[in-house]
Amino acid sequence: MGVSLARQPRMRRVGRQPAEQAAKTLGARLRALRKSQKITLVELAKASGVDIATISRIETGKMTGTLESHIKLATALGAKITEVYSGIEEARVKDAVTLQPATKRADVYVHDAGKFSMAMLTTDILKKQLMPVLITIEPGGSTHKEEARVGTEKFLYVLEGQVEAKVGEATHILKKGSSLYLDASIPHTLRNPGHALAKCLSVTTPPVL
Repeated sequence: MGVSLARQPRMRRVGRQPAEQAAKTLGARLRALRKSQKITLVELAKASGVDIATISRIETGKMTGTLESHIKLATALGAKITEVYSGIEEARVKDAVTLQPATKRADVYVHDAGKFSMAMLTTDILKKQLMPVLITIEPGGSTHKEEARVGTEKFLYVLEGQVEAKVGEATHILKKGSSLYLDASIPHTLRNPGHALAKCLSVTTPPVL
């Protein structure tokens, strides 16, 4: 079964969680404050009473540290605790939104044998809770059978043409404007029984590749 990939993506581990992101922002802020005063890790450790290894791990985002250690470090640097925490909320908000222009479509999987393609409608799929995909099926074509892990759900909305959705032993005919919500752990396939191109929006949670 031949499958050609238009711009094949790298496999990624689940992305950083908010706490991990905050740790990196906090660490970068502490490091910047320390560097701006030309203070070494050893000097900061002596002045604050916080272990040098702990400071290093906080600065590199490997740990967040405690509020007590943050206050000690801020005091040793002559800064307010609010200065140390500066930028954390801004970074969270910035990463909370992903804009993808129509001219910069992300990864597109083209399956020759099944005569269908899947275009990812956002980037960094494994860092998100939803996986929006545009599925295009040629007349007579069909998707491969899918069976996700238990707890995975999928929503389908037909944009163009007609789609035949087989979920388990049941078959559902979906026309333009029709939608289907299903338990994606049940074996399912999509087929285009018509004579025109079929397109549907598929949203899966959590993302699976």
